[in-house]
Amino acid sequence: MTSLGGRNRVRYSGIEYPLINRESAILQVLEAFESSFVFDERGIPQTPRPHVCYAPQMYGSGKSAFGENFRRFLSINKERILRYVDTMKKFPGFAKGENVGERALHALLNETLYVVLSLLDVPDGNRFQTTLLEWISEKALSQLPNGADLLSQVLSCIGNPKEWLQKLLQVTKKRYLYLFIDEIGSLEEYEFTLFKDLMVTQGASRVHNVYRAFFRVLSIVVSQPFVICIVAGRSDCIISREEDAMPSRIALNFLRLDPFSEATVKYFIQNATCHNEPILKVLFPSHSEGHDWFFKQVYDYTGGVPYYVVHVLNELGKACERWNSLCDLSEDEMKVKMERIAPTTSLVVTLSRMTPESMIVFSSMLLASIFEFRIPKREILFGGLGSYPEYVLDIANHFGFYYMSCSRNEQDEASRILVEDNYETFFKLVFPKIVLKHIQSRYWNIPPFRFICSLFSSISRLDSLSSRGFKFEIIFTLILYVRWCFCSKLGELSIFRHSFVEHISIESTETIDSLKVDPIPNYVPAFSSTMSGIHSGNEETYNVNAWKPFFEKYLSKDGIFIPIRQNSNGPDVLIRVTDMKDNSFLAIQGESSSDQTPMDTETTKKRVYLMGIALKCFQLSSSGVGRSMIKAEVAKFLHPVASQLELVQNDLTAIQLIVSNKYIEEVSRQFRNNQNWILNSGVYYEDNNNNIVYSSINSEIQPQNIREEWLWIPPHCQVVVCSTTSLRTFLGCKASEDLERVFGENAGWLEQLKPLYDLLSNSFVDLLRRIPFEESERNSGRMERRNTRPRMDMNVMQVEDTRGESTISVASSVQVSFDWMNFLKVYCHLTEEESTQCYECLCKFSERDMGVIDSNILEQMGIDDSLLQFKVVAGMRTYIKDRQST
Repeated sequence: MTSLGGRNRVRYSGIEYPLINRESAILQVLEAFESSFVFDERGIPQTPRPHVCYAPQMYGSGKSAFGENFRRFLSINKERILRYVDTMKKFPGFAKGENVGERALHALLNETLYVVLSLLDVPDGNRFQTTLLEWISEKALSQLPNGADLLSQVLSCIGNPKEWLQKLLQVTKKRYLYLFIDEIGSLEEYEFTLFKDLMVTQGASRVHNVYRAFFRVLSIVVSQPFVICIVAGRSDCIISREEDAMPSRIALNFLRLDPFSEATVKYFIQNATCHNEPILKVLFPSHSEGHDWFFKQVYDYTGGVPYYVVHVLNELGKACERWNSLCDLSEDEMKVKMERIAPTTSLVVTLSRMTPESMIVFSSMLLASIFEFRIPKREILFGGLGSYPEYVLDIANHFGFYYMSCSRNEQDEASRILVEDNYETFFKLVFPKIVLKHIQSRYWNIPPFRFICSLFSSISRLDSLSSRGFKFEIIFTLILYVRWCFCSKLGELSIFRHSFVEHISIESTETIDSLKVDPIPNYVPAFSSTMSGIHSGNEETYNVNAWKPFFEKYLSKDGIFIPIRQNSNGPDVLIRVTDMKDNSFLAIQGESSSDQTPMDTETTKKRVYLMGIALKCFQLSSSGVGRSMIKAEVAKFLHPVASQLELVQNDLTAIQLIVSNKYIEEVSRQFRNNQNWILNSGVYYEDNNNNIVYSSINSEIQPQNIREEWLWIPPHCQVVVCSTTSLRTFLGCKASEDLERVFGENAGWLEQLKPLYDLLSNSFVDLLRRIPFEESERNSGRMERRNTRPRMDMNVMQVEDTRGESTISVASSVQVSFDWMNFLKVYCHLTEEESTQCYECLCKFSERDMGVIDSNILEQMGIDDSLLQFKVVAGMRTYIKDRQST
């Protein structure tokens, strides 16, 4: 990693750090400057069309640091600039000839007037063009000893922009003007409404746009030879700003300023100081060279965003200065300490109110970040959040995402590919965990969002590989988790039907806001038969002989667990669940029997079920799951679990769940009536006709005509092979079809994210309508999203409506006897204040209206809080389910 040298350092509070090189951004700016001019055969520019670099990234990306230190970046990249100019054999302001590179570099370093402006500090005035020219002049001449005299000479030409710039360069003896304008988002503030030339409306739409007016004024300045210009400032309209520049002569070039890589973060920390002491010596006096796990922790927590890297180091440094006991923390202790550091709230985009639609988009983009989807710069997202198209990067900035340039796919080496004669840039989204931890509590009660936040906060970038297996594991577990939260027993989920756990009650999860009992996914080390891939000194890697300590340490409580390494030699998903009733259901030990009878337990101890789920879905290279794969999965999970956990003595039952969307014929023929194939404790043989023959585990008589033993299932164990019909019912028809496309070869970004968007849309919006009603859909297999939301005219609802065809009865003459207050407190778990607020909106409805009331209706009736809407609708679905069961 290249530093800018000892004197090229920046100080923030007590932290002094090296200014990290931005070579690619420097070359982008020079390329844009060179593109501003068309050269004749002598190298003389003709009819300039100024290309201005535009940096709209989120706060803390390093925009200001880059613009303010542009000359220092030029200096460090001398050799690279020489090669670039010599390759082009031309540069604005120089005729073609020898040594054009050396002459251009000398002019950039020694014959360039550097001016930096921030629109936060714009001077007063009534015409922005005049104010801008005066402002540039004052900034350029303020440091010169005779600056006042020179300023009067320059301002005398201000009426003619071309003569003004020539005079400015003449009196300063410079060839180029470098102009960096920061904080252009301030254009929307009141101060800029006082400039008459920024209030002019042009174009057919007649809608005022201050940015278009700004670029018209700026084009007057940058059209003159020779101006190198960069504008910067966070914007929700990245692509739209480029379109806003089109009415002027300006062409905007998107300036890529990626977050730091992990290697850069390591270099950055190694060269940072705290009050003139190396920061690593302050944090780790006994290991002043630092730890690799610490560099990884900082990168993982900050996303490599420059500001947050500095912020975390500063907070840790201050803490060590106050309490020396915080020095030399272990990896786990440092992780806890670091994750208590909150971001600077002034830099965090906080949405005052997140609608279900915007939450779906936000969550979809978080998944896109985890899966490292590669997004074309000008990609449009699903028609946008409203009725008009919106670009992905515009929405990314709106929600506070950062982004880094990347190749189109993992095989491409170049960061840009040729698309219809234009180079298209691809990006990957980055959302710092430090920010997510700060904002997630507001929406923690919503299961899909809670799952994604928990996933996002637990899996590091090295774990978030882009393979199909990893993606499907996450998608499957998301669906499982959300539906688990809305079920009363596991049998409502098709993948568990006819297994030991079908009748297990999970009543506790009906209380959505009861965080203590919710099965929030936990992330555990993966099982591996080797010790490779260890990322830290104390990281544990488990093999098949370590199930007992693993169970005691990680699986001591009920929940859903995901191994965080891809090289797992065990299940893809683990579940521990305790039977909530006083009796357990054990399968009859018959041949693949699915009939179950209750058996009284000998003790009052609750039976614990440990499930290992092996996901073998959407593997394009596989012909399907066969008997050999089932045998291998049982050997990885059931056999070591049964031998180490003493199932009988500890009231444990282990279940191996095999889930696939494709089986070979020798397995698929075992699915009777498209139901799951249940294999109970015993010995299974393959006979001479390749059929499966069952024998009791204690039987002394071996079946006849046996070719070989196929599978041995220990006592208190069960294998459930999930049928394709059960999986399709669990996922839903539409989701199943979409996932086929997600995992297709060379799937594009929208082909990948659109199904996830639909899935989350179902989970957020329609899930409450169909869960736990999956039972009624089992036979048809229809689980696709249904457009059942009633359409309502609020103008009609405001009057007494006694017509029989009314969707909802709101007539004031109807006596409503339903106790809404009691319902809101008991079923929706609302406080007294929340119940009173909602009662005022619901009191005119009858009990039978619950079936059609949804969040949109609640919002129209005056319940604006999205969390309150969610609780009320969830309570209604629970109430309806209870009424149907009685």
